[in-house]
Amino acid sequence: MERQRFDFVSFVAVRQFWKVNRRMATTRHTSTTVTFQRPFILDGFEQLQPAGSYTLDIEEELLDALLSPVWKRTSTAMRLTRHGAVEQVPVDPEQLNDALARDAAQPDPAKPLSSSSPEARRHRAYSLLGRLPHRNRR
Repeated sequence: MERQRFDFVSFVAVRQFWKVNRRMATTRHTSTTVTFQRPFILDGFEQLQPAGSYTLDIEEELLDALLSPVWKRTSTAMRLTRHGAVEQVPVDPEQLNDALARDAAQPDPAKPLSSSSPEARRHRAYSLLGRLPHRNRR
């Protein structure tokens, strides 16, 4: 009976040791690139940023989960070039997603109009009206 108690206590001690040590090394860092087609600004930026590609640095920590690993985002920072130096500016992920959605929703003036846009339909209607024969009205 004493042997069984020792095994259970050992198991609990090893499990606690593993949890503590696992917690110390359970962060991951990833980098990804986002592209803006137009100038943009987010909270924490001093000025309007030009259109282009920007690198995001994301830090996440592993949470204790029974079925599968779960990662929680702890910080998101965007690399900006200011005065010739690269600086990491913290950004709100939700605000960044909203800005990217707004950027993608705006039509690109360099692209031709789609056939379903109101401007394209109006342009087509005027061009068709121009082809109709004119009658002299008296």
